[in-house]
Amino acid sequence: MPAIAAVAARHNLAVVEDCCQAHLATCAGRPVGSFGAAAAFSFYPTKNLGALGDGGAITTNDSALAGHARRLRNGGQTDRYHHEEFGVNSRLDDIQAAILRARLAFLPEWTARRRTLARDYRARLGHSTAIAVPPLFDDGHVYHLFPVHTERRDAVQAALRTAGIETLIHYPIPIPAQPAFLSERPADCPIATRVCGEILSLPLYPSLPAHAIDRIAAALAPA
Repeated sequence: MPAIAAVAARHNLAVVEDCCQAHLATCAGRPVGSFGAAAAFSFYPTKNLGALGDGGAITTNDSALAGHARRLRNGGQTDRYHHEEFGVNSRLDDIQAAILRARLAFLPEWTARRRTLARDYRARLGHSTAIAVPPLFDDGHVYHLFPVHTERRDAVQAALRTAGIETLIHYPIPIPAQPAFLSERPADCPIATRVCGEILSLPLYPSLPAHAIDRIAAALAPA
């Protein structure tokens, strides 16, 4: 993020941060969501801080931008029955807000547990010949996922499935290959294309027991 912010400053560009999976994360000692003009956080049930349904939040230090976002989420209204601009109905309902408020107190503990599990993964898998563990670039990572790389992804995933270990692929299709963007004729991104063919997300969630990582590492040994 510091490098992106520097490029944006040189070219007078606005940065919008995608923090949807990064609750409590920091980068270079600074909270994510504080580098750009605005940031988006998701409260989808599978996120690090999740509600029981859809939800999200925008953060910004710009009061005018905050006001604009508030209007957009509420039909473009400035006050009841007065619509200054086009908007949508995107309000967080009270039940989801109450659930998030109750769960917020547990987020530091959940985050610490995710970091512990990631450290255990790195200790057990750092010398694996089956997969490659991405390097740790910043201690502020909160590990919504724990993806690894392997050129033999199908075989590795099948071996783990046989051992009763579920894995997922986040994400299989790079953005330039998505049909929604083809009309824009996006440039090829060969690194993204390669990585999308290699990544595999191993199980990681706060209630994952420590011994599960030993089992996963053992299943990966002959993969």
